[in-house]
Amino acid sequence: LSDQQIAAITDSVNTDEIEQARLAMSKSTNDQVQSFAGMMVEHHGEAKKKQTKLNIAEAESPLSLELAAETHQTLEQLEQKSGADFDRAYLQAQIDGHQKVLDTIDDQLLPSAKGPELKAYLQELRPKVAQHLERAQAAKQSVASNASGPTPRATNK
Repeated sequence: LSDQQIAAITDSVNTDEIEQARLAMSKSTNDQVQSFAGMMVEHHGEAKKKQTKLNIAEAESPLSLELAAETHQTLEQLEQKSGADFDRAYLQAQIDGHQKVLDTIDDQLLPSAKGPELKAYLQELRPKVAQHLERAQAAKQSVASNASGPTPRATNK
């Protein structure tokens, strides 16, 4: 991947996260989901501003097209849901998406980045993506436990 292709991927991911979060903010009545979505809008908006300052032209790649298609499909699926079904689906989409982005940063973006500014940007993004993944997992667990009452549940740790 070229730096231009990496820039297209990260910009697209940030834009898609904001779009999904805005949908969550308009559809969900759950405080956990609202709080998480608000954080997504804020953090991914900041990431987009930082990337804009890098002034890297963007170029499509098979990976950016694949990620765009997946997030478009996720958004369409989320638009069809409401209530607790929406909350669960949104948080699961956030878990799946952030895990995929984390793996993509580690396996493809960081190893391919040439420019020192882009590499530093990706290294700054990585812990935030990991934090978002953890927050999404915690929110999903909280939403699930509140919905089902105090039942014992297995943990993945």
